[in-house]
Amino acid sequence: MPPLFEKVAASEAVGEIMDDRPGRKVFSGLFFLVCLFFLNFTSRVIFSPLLPIIEGEFSFDHAAAASFFLLISAGYFCSILLSGFVSARINHKNTIVLSTIASGIVLLLLGLCSTLPLMRIGLFSLGLAAGLYLPSGLASISSLVTPAYLARGMAVHELAPNLGFIAAPILADMMLRCCSWQQGLMWLGLLMIGAGVSYGMAGGGCHERGRSLDFLTSQALLSRLDFWLMVLLFSLAICASLGVYAMLPLFLVSDQGVTLERANRLLAFSRIAALMMPLLAGWLGDRIGNRSVMVFVLLIAGLCTVLLGLISFSPWLIALVILQPMVAVCFFPSGFAVLSTLGPEGKGVLAISLCIPVAFLLGGGVLPVLIGVIGDYASIGVGFTVTGTAMMAGAALSFFVSSGKK
Repeated sequence: MPPLFEKVAASEAVGEIMDDRPGRKVFSGLFFLVCLFFLNFTSRVIFSPLLPIIEGEFSFDHAAAASFFLLISAGYFCSILLSGFVSARINHKNTIVLSTIASGIVLLLLGLCSTLPLMRIGLFSLGLAAGLYLPSGLASISSLVTPAYLARGMAVHELAPNLGFIAAPILADMMLRCCSWQQGLMWLGLLMIGAGVSYGMAGGGCHERGRSLDFLTSQALLSRLDFWLMVLLFSLAICASLGVYAMLPLFLVSDQGVTLERANRLLAFSRIAALMMPLLAGWLGDRIGNRSVMVFVLLIAGLCTVLLGLISFSPWLIALVILQPMVAVCFFPSGFAVLSTLGPEGKGVLAISLCIPVAFLLGGGVLPVLIGVIGDYASIGVGFTVTGTAMMAGAALSFFVSSGKK
């Protein structure tokens, strides 16, 4: 999931959220949730740096390889929409435990899969298990951190996906050095099972029950054109961030002739450079307007994605690999600010809850498959060019949304 709240530095956030609660309890609880979210996110993106070697072992085409992310996204989409039904019955803490342990078990089973159909079932199941975490994780932070420092607590929690982007290629490289990728997935699965059991046995956690999705309340929002426009823009932004990330190692290895080890190092380094960019984006959104930031980000990220597909491996391509995610992640602070203004007062969270699963399915699943299909008929570079052009077109559509200022 893209960064949701990143308007303060993590060090400041940790210090301030501890002011009004017993410091050790708040810090340990928040740290535990960050670790669980990190494992949850890494378990889903680890397949990107592993994709070239998996594609070679199973001897399938780029479209089949890209379908890995569609299957994970489809499971995640179903699960995050239905997570309220689960947490309403077993409370938020137990939902987090269930999600973490189930994800670990699925990774163990994926390590044993020897055929593509079984891999596909396992990947959908992984998304299904992982999607239960996020709503309950956010609710747990709300119960742990005082309201005055809630955004700061969320900022610390949202470090997890950013670190997951960096850690996944490094972890994949370690896997391939020490064991097979199947064994690496199994070790990661065991780590997740252990983390889930530890969280279940630890004191604390949010024992409140969740709420099922209110379809009647959602109907009015789903009938609005500007809501679906934001779904489209978020889909393009998620593709610019997560979708390109998913296909980049395969592009560098198959299209550009880069070694897998070098491709993964470049992938990790590109995300280190992008780590703090949302802070600047949030500041710019407040200064020049959220709509202006959205237009600029989609335009420049789309242009960088187009150029990725046109330039041969060179220092210029390396610069684009680093610059593209630095720009792409800047969409989300302004995008969430605009999305939170949709619907009647107090319905901002509902808009986010409905928009993000759909956008994640499209931008993190469908569009990478489109890149893979184009890669089979032409090249993945051409797929980047096509999706980058769509992002630039999305920049024009951004003019039709409100500024996001209340």
